[in-house]
Amino acid sequence: MLTAILIIPGLVFAASPTTVPMADRLKNAAVTYGPFSDASNTSLASTLGLVIQAALSLLGIIFLIITILAGYKWMMAQGNEAEVEKAKESITRAVIGLLVTISAWAIWWFISVNFIAKV
Repeated sequence: MLTAILIIPGLVFAASPTTVPMADRLKNAAVTYGPFSDASNTSLASTLGLVIQAALSLLGIIFLIITILAGYKWMMAQGNEAEVEKAKESITRAVIGLLVTISAWAIWWFISVNFIAKV
């Protein structure tokens, strides 16, 4: 019943099918809006920027996962002070790591906008 309630509105408001195949529509979206939308700009700086951005995004995801796991440990500590302290230390370290990652991203963005883009 719940599945029907969730699926039926999607069928009612579904867009009419187009004559363009899905693969072509996805390729068009990737070329227009993706990270490689400017295919003429394949310099070392832009490639390095893309790699750095991906690495910093991955680090942000890792710190988010660490924070969630530490919060779970804290909830499951059942009053054990040693486990609570370990969880608090993990959260503190994850927040510090996230701040370092955000700072690195801000520094990279500043360098990219002010120096690399003007080269």
